Amino acid sequence: MVIQIRYPFKWEKILFVVLSCGLSAPALAQPLPELIDSALLRQPELMALEKEYQAALERAPQVSQLPNPEVGVGGFPLPVETRLGPQLLRLGATQGFPWPGTLPGRAELENTKARAVYEQIAARALELRYELEQAYYQLYAIEKRQEILRRNLPLLVSLESTALAKVESGKASTADVLRVQIRQEELEQELAILQREALKPLAILNRLLQRPPATDVRMAGELPPARLPFRQDSLLAAIRRTHPKLRQLDWQQEAARQAMRLNELDGKPSFGLGADYIFVGPRNDANLNANGRDIVQLRASVSLPIYREKFEAKEREEQLKIAALEDRKQDLNARFEAAVAQAYADFETAQLRLELYARQRRLTQSAIDILQEAYSAQGRSFDELLRLESELIEYDLKRLSAVVAGHLAVARINQLLWNQ
Repeated sequence: MVIQIRYPFKWEKILFVVLSCGLSAPALAQPLPELIDSALLRQPELMALEKEYQAALERAPQVSQLPNPEVGVGGFPLPVETRLGPQLLRLGATQGFPWPGTLPGRAELENTKARAVYEQIAARALELRYELEQAYYQLYAIEKRQEILRRNLPLLVSLESTALAKVESGKASTADVLRVQIRQEELEQELAILQREALKPLAILNRLLQRPPATDVRMAGELPPARLPFRQDSLLAAIRRTHPKLRQLDWQQEAARQAMRLNELDGKPSFGLGADYIFVGPRNDANLNANGRDIVQLRASVSLPIYREKFEAKEREEQLKIAALEDRKQDLNARFEAAVAQAYADFETAQLRLELYARQRRLTQSAIDILQEAYSAQGRSFDELLRLESELIEYDLKRLSAVVAGHLAVARINQLLWNQ
């Protein structure tokens, strides 16, 4: 059996790696805050919620006006005779008036409901920001993973050249060369896979940015290890105070309380004022003082809400709403506390892993330096050298994953914080 060994010109592979890096390098970095601002400004969903809020504000003028006045006209097929003459035509107008404070109460209630709608905008903005940050860090991880693999390809090319020289001098086996070549092919295949995996977070980013799916998003340099500039207890207090979903529930409770106050006002009497003008024809059979004088009649009315069951049922309904919303607030607070605890645990785990991988990488690099000298001089320990080279790549990749995990943990915490 004849084993054929590839004898590549190493500068060819190095040129391939350099060109690959050059083709993927960003011409102009796009910082993450800039992308977030751009996405939130262009997001149709937020624009739709803003229009819904503006529409909700238009409810207050609709419910805070007096009822439409009623105007009527009446004729007399059989005229009613009066002393001054027959009644010919009646014109009347009536204006209703609710109990004082009812109309402002209705407007206040609708404005409060609109504030609850407004908080949906802020809540959705936080979710969209987290979606974008998550996709950004995923894309960053893929691109940096590619860089790490490309950076290590020249090391394998150099190791392959050393193995070829040892084979030619009879100090090593051809299996050493084949193992290096297999490892090179694995890295090249992994690069091709990563190139396709990058399309998924890229499509999410471009969807949020309202751009075609394949539009290039340029990463902004190296991410430093993430930092948490706040304590967990103060963070939870800020979340309870500022999170839009909790504020939305607060406004909904306030709307229920205002509905109860309005229900009390609706249970009060309402009033009506009116006037009638009656046209009177003159009498022909007598000559009277003020003969045919028209009639003016003033009217007042009171509507008495004596059937109370509907008002009592409305009171119970709003009380149940307040209690249900309080349960929702407790559930949300518990969810937020759990999310913060998980995010802090992930962040601290990422920091510990960063320290571990940094130490392991230093030790592995020292071992590689020693083994490379031994292999160059005597052709020994090639398997161990190749294994350590692979471990070195893995430590770089694990460190990258730890950095990204730390930033994702911070992003999950920021998802719960609303800075007005």
